[in-house]
This record gives sequence, structure tokens and C-alpha cells, in this order.
Amino acid sequence: MHQPLPTVDEMEMALADSGIVCPLPSLGVLHVAGEDSGGFLQNQLTQAVSNLGESATTLAAWCNPKGRTRALFRVVPSDTGLLLIADAGLLQAIQPKLQMFILRSRVALTDLTTSEALLGLAGPVAETLLTEAAGSLPSQPGGLVRAGDLHVIALPGHHGLRYLLLAPTEQIDAFSDRFQETLTEGSESFWRLQDIRAGLPAVTPAISESVIPTMLNLEPLGGISYEKGCYPGQEVVARMHYRGQLKRRLYHARMAGDPPAPGTAVNDHEGAEAGVVVSAAEAAGEASELLAVLRIDKAGNEALTVNGVGLELLDLPYPPPA
Repeated sequence: MHQPLPTVDEMEMALADSGIVCPLPSLGVLHVAGEDSGGFLQNQLTQAVSNLGESATTLAAWCNPKGRTRALFRVVPSDTGLLLIADAGLLQAIQPKLQMFILRSRVALTDLTTSEALLGLAGPVAETLLTEAAGSLPSQPGGLVRAGDLHVIALPGHHGLRYLLLAPTEQIDAFSDRFQETLTEGSESFWRLQDIRAGLPAVTPAISESVIPTMLNLEPLGGISYEKGCYPGQEVVARMHYRGQLKRRLYHARMAGDPPAPGTAVNDHEGAEAGVVVSAAEAAGEASELLAVLRIDKAGNEALTVNGVGLELLDLPYPPPA
């Protein structure tokens, strides 16, 4: 019989003392293979991928012609092309749209969500165990180490680096069983909480095509290049950057009660729209933490609420977009 998951407080203690292992079933993987795969994605995404080295990953958005973010990917090089990590439901929805842009390019898109899986690890003991499994670990956020079919990606975290593991499902299941003998099993919600504290947004179907990449803080997160050339929506994104027209950006906040769903409205003191929740997760103390795209003019001067509950704005670990 499966043991109940620890509380958020217990997961917080384990993260600092030893480590956690978190299955991440809501994430999916889209494989972009073929002779033209690099050039194809170079012409579609907000960040350059054609010169992505074997030991690096990057965030990159795929936009519609109006510059709205259809999807946000973690782009990972592999032996047979490039892997796009994102919300599994969103990947399934956008794959046919992305397929339409291939035209005569020698590119094949394959949804690997049923054959590949992801696992999150963090904490000092987790690092030791993972080093034994992979041989070495990436030393910087976004870094990548590969050991056979295993991809180990470093992510920023509150207590140091966290690690995202990508491998065939059977291998991930074996890692999960082995690591849970020593580490505390964490929930996917707790892993999302660590993403929120790192200021890493997630685009789900509820948010897709509603915000411009700059509003998701992709500039300080390294997910936008203004030198790489054209992509869908590029003129809108570039105009916002060069004309200084950014009126909304991503904020970190805390509120009492259960986490609101992505797409939930944020309101000002008069009930007018002030923004939208991007992602949220349960935190300690019967509270939630969230990332929300907010109007900049409202964020500093207004009493903001979600579902009638007040928001307390918190600091992000990086400078906001200019």
C-alpha cells in the first residue's frame, strides 16, 4: 500500500536536510527530429537553438502571429534531434499546429509523452545519488549532462540547484523506486512550488495564447533573443522591447487558502481586472504561492485579490524585465 505523501512542511525540511524526489506526470516531451530540425525550430521559437551546445538547454516560447505565447518549452539537445519539454496536455493540443509549419522541411514531430518520463530531484543527498547514477552533474542552471538515454538538467532552486531527469519511462520508474528508498517523496505540486519561487513560469492550456513572452519574464530568464531573426510574432515581441511598452510582467505572490487555477483573474480593490494567475501551488501554513502576470501600474499601488483573497507580493530571484 502506497504511503501518503508528507506535508508541505515535511517536504520543506527534507529538501533542506537530505533531498526529495518528485514524479512529474503532467510534463510531456515532443521530439523534433530530422535533418532540418534545428533550422525549423530556429525559425519558430523566441530563442536561438541552432547553436545550442551539447551541455546546455534553453527556455524558448512559441508564439502566434500576434506575439501571444502558444507554448513555453525547455529545449534539450539529444542524439537524434531536439526535445521540447512542456505541459503534456498543451503539447498534445499544439502539435498539429506546429506540424503545419513544417511544409517541405525534413522534420518529424513525435509525442514521446507515453515512452519518456520526467523526475525532479533536489537536496544534498539527492545530488550524491544522482552523481553516482549519471557520473557528473551540470553546474549551472540550464546545464545538461547526458549518460546514455538519461538527460540531467539543472534548474535554479531556493536551496541551490535542482535537477530534472528525462529518460525512458522504465528507467525513470527504476530511478524513482531507488531514490525513494533514501529520499523523501515529494508531490508534483511541491516541485511546482520550487519553480514558482525560482520565477519559472509554466504555460498550460488555460494560459496559452493570452500573454506575450516578455510578460512571462523570459528576458531575464534567457528565453528571448533579439538577434536571432524572424519567428511568428517576432515583430510584436521586438516592438515591446525596443519601444519600452511593457505594461505587464510576472510577479511572485502569496495568499491564504488553496491555490487558484491557472487563468484565474487577479482583481484590484475596485474589482477591475489587474492580471491573471499563471501557476500556483500549496505552500506551508495553509497558504499558496503563485506566479501571476500583473499590470505593473497596479502591482505596486493596489490591494490585489484572487477570488476575494488578498495577495502579498514577494521578491523574485532575478531582476524584472526592463
